[in-house]
Amino acid sequence: MTIPALPVTPALARRLCGRPLMLLLDIDGTLSPIAPRPEYAIVPLDTQQVLAELAALPYASVVAISGRAADDARRVVGVDGIWIIGNHGFEIAPPNRPAETRPEVAPFAARIADAAARCSTIAQHTPGVVVEDKQWTVSVHYRLAHPSIVPALSNEIADVARDLGLRVTRGKEVLELRPPIDIDKGTAAAELAARLGALHAGASLLCAGDDRTDEDAFRALRAASPTSVTVHVGTDPAAFETDAEFYVLDTTAMRELLEVVLVLQRGGSPI
Repeated sequence: MTIPALPVTPALARRLCGRPLMLLLDIDGTLSPIAPRPEYAIVPLDTQQVLAELAALPYASVVAISGRAADDARRVVGVDGIWIIGNHGFEIAPPNRPAETRPEVAPFAARIADAAARCSTIAQHTPGVVVEDKQWTVSVHYRLAHPSIVPALSNEIADVARDLGLRVTRGKEVLELRPPIDIDKGTAAAELAARLGALHAGASLLCAGDDRTDEDAFRALRAASPTSVTVHVGTDPAAFETDAEFYVLDTTAMRELLEVVLVLQRGGSPI
């Protein structure tokens, strides 16, 4: 059963005050409210402030883990000193350094470029559809489109994927084409957590997200470390099937939870 993360109980507080601390945080719908178009999204200033304070702790690693391209994810978060996992794990950027692309992805560059061009042509005759070319994946957003177009759009995108040997995944009012490689937010999160010592006894690890792709991270991290704290952001999970252990209702509540973690890591008590 998924239960509310706030207020933080003593048992949960003990799981959040360990060191090292690692925070793996989705961006859109988790740190930033969902925007009508991807380029409009921004993490609010008060959330940026708490992220910056957490990233400044010498024993903490703050990781933005997103479907966005790594450089775009860094722009939206607007905070120095954090790790970026972009394109659902195909890219990784250490704090204040350029992103590196997983070598398995490079052979698919031409196919992804072709997919982006074909999806853009589809968008031209489908009002409200927005194509986001992220170099290693392509997102086709239909949040602004009439719901009636979704079945036909899904079929067209599936045809593109089939022709080019790509995979299609679904999210909140988005279809995404990606290389057929077994890398996702779960594999990327678990790999970086192991690298940074966040799976050791005494460490604390929190992962939060709002969409289907975040479920991969929840499952992988709980398998790697049962004390990991996984949080679904959004509606009551009765309306969204999630493997997260806890939930908060919106991005404001998520920021409040991060403020609690900061207090705990500084030796205070929010209880």
